[in-house]
Amino acid sequence: MNELSYLTLSDLSPEQLATYRQAVIDAFPAIINESEIIQTYWDRIESYFPDHQLFAINKNGSLIGFANAIPCHWDKPIKNLPQEGWDWLVKKGITDHEQGIAANLVGGLQIIITKHNLGKGYSKLMIAKLKELKNKYKYDHLAIPIRPTFKHKHPEMKMSEYLKLQKDGQVYDPWIRTHLKCGAAIIKVCENSMNFKGDIAFWESLLNQKIKSSGTYTLEGALNQIIVNLEENTGEYREENIWVYYG
Repeated sequence: MNELSYLTLSDLSPEQLATYRQAVIDAFPAIINESEIIQTYWDRIESYFPDHQLFAINKNGSLIGFANAIPCHWDKPIKNLPQEGWDWLVKKGITDHEQGIAANLVGGLQIIITKHNLGKGYSKLMIAKLKELKNKYKYDHLAIPIRPTFKHKHPEMKMSEYLKLQKDGQVYDPWIRTHLKCGAAIIKVCENSMNFKGDIAFWESLLNQKIKSSGTYTLEGALNQIIVNLEENTGEYREENIWVYYG
């Protein structure tokens, strides 16, 4: 780990950039790539804030992992961070930048470690880099709407209940546990952190099955269940995340 170097988006080679793009695709279920927020704003995140996209590179020039972040302005108590979590953070950061509003909070959007480097402690290093980013730009706050690693195994469970799960006397979920060990405080569940709506055909394509009745459906990799109304030809997926705060 001592032989790692850290780059920002503008520093990446074409090969490293390609690895980064593929790692994002590999890290999430298909539904995430359908996000209108991602499709609308992600290019602007990278264009406006290339120095807030942090990449760990080993001595051979291979990408180990990365953290994506966005700054925004927040003038309310941290406990009031929005229920719209991740989607809000992206829109707020882009809107504030385009309106010339000075940022005082940096928000973590994702931390991803490439597959063959998982379980080696690199995620803690990327959290540390986000803390350094906060200090470098003199932001007052670092907050992250995190997506717990094992929540997809319990899609029927509310995140507030999932938070209570323990294993061997510790918090059950490894990603929540990692943040706590790195000094984060859990603020609250953001119940509509990522929102997806579509017609029945859209959900049938993702589920790879025919929807024959209204109700809840489970999509592989999703943290929560999809709620479908057949009569109205609509379905909605509201992904719960957890706001954590590093001060």
